Amino acid sequence: MGKLKKGFIIFMLLSLVFVWGGCSNTKVNNANSNVPSTTKYPLTITDDLGNKVTIEKEPSKIVSVAPSSTETLFALGLGSKVVGRSEYDNYPAEAKSITVVGSFSGPNTELITKLAPELVFTVKGSIPDETKKLLESTGIKVITFNPANIDGVFLDIKMAGEICNVQAKAKELTDSMQTKREEITSKIKNVESKKVFIDLGKFYSAGEGSFIDSMLKELKVDNIADKTSGQWPQLTVEQIVNSDPEVYISLSSSFNELKAISGLSSTAAFKSGNVKVLEFGTADNDIVQRPGPRVIEGLEVYAKTIYPEAFK
Repeated sequence: MGKLKKGFIIFMLLSLVFVWGGCSNTKVNNANSNVPSTTKYPLTITDDLGNKVTIEKEPSKIVSVAPSSTETLFALGLGSKVVGRSEYDNYPAEAKSITVVGSFSGPNTELITKLAPELVFTVKGSIPDETKKLLESTGIKVITFNPANIDGVFLDIKMAGEICNVQAKAKELTDSMQTKREEITSKIKNVESKKVFIDLGKFYSAGEGSFIDSMLKELKVDNIADKTSGQWPQLTVEQIVNSDPEVYISLSSSFNELKAISGLSSTAAFKSGNVKVLEFGTADNDIVQRPGPRVIEGLEVYAKTIYPEAFK
């Protein structure tokens, strides 16, 4: 399979993770600045899609069918409770030993039911409605995350912490993430905005309202894709060339593949050598896309790639 074709598949996966919703609807019913350190069950929460879910007791067995959710559970010290994952969940290394319950958008209902979890954590689009209803009919509770930005990720981590009775760990984690976030943004506060193109594969990119676009805006980036229509637009080479990005970030195609495409070499990014390829399968490729506990690391990758002068 060629890298461009692989890039398109990656894009389709990304669109499932990030494309829905223009804002994060995350909330826990009793969420406030004085959240108790110990969860009182039964607990009723409202997930990111507005579904009210009641958790009767502290969960002991959990299935996660999204890489970001799996990373969140491990970051909260709940890895030992995760009994099932999707085939794309590759971090941390311990997650790879967990039973695979299907692909990102095609979980195996029979296998999940056999594992008998109390909870399934997912993101919008990874479980079809009919599958969700079938799981719920067996008594399994389904929690869906759909963060639109970094603040939404923080809220989802805190929600998972309350659901699983690890609020203190969730607060510790989000506090440390916020500290790092402020360190990154403080370093670029005086930089001059740059025009950037994010190539997810076959010139699909992160447009207005997408999760990646929210990260770029946080870095004061002039994202050329948010001037087109849709959250995940496919630009033409002509559009890219006319926009003349100063930085070109590819999550799929190699530099040689891009260089061979007529027109791209005339852009400022190629002329100045500001073309960065985050190869598929690498940690950097994962963290710049996943709305989980490593999202601040992804923010830093973007920041250092776009404004290297601010990090010298």
